[in-house]
Order: sequence, then structure tokens, then C-alpha cells
Amino acid sequence: MKTQLNPRRTVFLFFRFLAQNTKIKLEYKADSLIMFVSGAAMQALGFMFLSVLFSRIPNIRGWTQWEITWMLAMVFITEGLVSFAFEGLWQMAFLVNTGDLDRMLLRPVSPILQILTYTMGVHGIGNMALGFALLALSTSRVAVEWTASKILFVPVFILSACAIRTAVSFAANCSTFWLKAYFNAFPLMIYQLADFVKYPSFIFGRAVEAFVFFVIPYAFISYVPAVWLFGKAAGNGAPWIQTLWTAAAWAVPLVALWCVFAARSIFYHALKSYDGSGN
Repeated sequence: MKTQLNPRRTVFLFFRFLAQNTKIKLEYKADSLIMFVSGAAMQALGFMFLSVLFSRIPNIRGWTQWEITWMLAMVFITEGLVSFAFEGLWQMAFLVNTGDLDRMLLRPVSPILQILTYTMGVHGIGNMALGFALLALSTSRVAVEWTASKILFVPVFILSACAIRTAVSFAANCSTFWLKAYFNAFPLMIYQLADFVKYPSFIFGRAVEAFVFFVIPYAFISYVPAVWLFGKAAGNGAPWIQTLWTAAAWAVPLVALWCVFAARSIFYHALKSYDGSGN
């Protein structure tokens, strides 16, 4: 059943659900603190690996340590925001197998909103904290000619990147409607593919680069914006290449909208296979 979308009410309910979930999680202070620290610590390992790598080599095909750290920071920030606000998407298998989805379908509220905000991830706060710290550190160490368009671009990109990550993970979790398993490894596999864009994707080969551009558009989370911000395409020769990368960077919001639309369509198509509680 599709629910009539009311943007103002949707935003209001989102923040109400998020506030309530945050209160529930923070009720257990020690557990929340452990999750916060572990979230930051797990991601810090990636930065430590990067530091060790660049202690041995000066750059990777013209990419410096702090430019790649900037990419890493953006991955951490968007991953943290999605985990904090939309952790419920990882509960879809639980909701389907226990029949709790029945209640959501009967309420006069979008089932997608209810699923996404079913819970929140405290570890996401740790990811965001580390991400913003690395962002500040790397931004102060990279050579970027900051213009009004580039300053405007960063928050637009972050929101768009969050939408891409949420939509892709949500669509992948919809596979639980067909697989009927309590534990579904497919969404986790799709989620882990984002590791390819923690670094310039060309280092993994053309096949992987094409995959993260055209199949699962994770490249638009960090790689495409970084190429444009740091002017990495300028060294490729022809001026049209720089123009192409600029267009790709500003297309990030359009890619995000496409992903959101595709994920919504997949969900309502998958919902036709839902048997309900007791089957």
C-alpha cells in the first residue's frame, strides 16, 4: 500500500522518530559510549593504514595523502550520518520475518519512513566525529582554490552522498522479501563495496571503476567530487575532460534522486512478495 506523501509531515515525523530513538539508545549510557568509541576506532584503522602507506611512497599517481584522506573523511561522514539517521534499513529482515512489518503497513505513515527510522546507530556518531576531524585536518593541507561554487558544493554533495548510500543499502535490503532468510548477506556485500571509493577508484582497475560508476554509483560519494575539487582531471590534457568531470560532480544530486526513486520502486515491487505474519 502506497501512502500519500506529505513532505512537511514526513520531515516532522522523521525528526520525531529520530529524537525518540536517540532517547532510547542513550538510556543505556555505557553501551552508547562503547558504541561511539568503537565506531570511531574501527574507522581510525583506515586512516592509520593510509598513514603507513604514504610513509613509504610520496603519492599515488599524483594523489597525495591528504587528498585521499579528504575522500576517506567524506566516506566516514556520510556513513556515519546514514547509520545515525537511517539504521532501521538494516532491520528489514527482522521486520519481515517477525511480521512486525504488518503494523507499519496499517499505519497512515509511509512504511519506508517507518523502516528507515525504526532505530538509530550510536556508532554513526563516532564515524561522523572522526570524519569531520579528518575533513578539517585534510582541508587545511590540500591545495584547493575555494570559490563560491565549491563552498556551496560541499554540503550539497554530503547530503546527496547520504541519499545515495541510503538508497543503495535500502534497495539491497529489499532482497529479503525474495530470499526469505532471517540473515541476508547480500545487503552487507553491497555495503562493503563502498570500500572501493575510500581511495581513487582507478587503482583497482577499469572493471571496478566502471562498476562503481555505472552499476552501483558509489564513485559519486567521494571520488567524483574529489577529482573536481582538486582539479585532478586537468592533468589529462584535453579541456573537455575537465568539463566532463565538472558536469559529473554537479550531477551528484541527480544521481542521488535517481537512486532514491529506484530504491522506492524496488521496495513497492518487493512488497508484492510479502506474505505477512504467520506464513
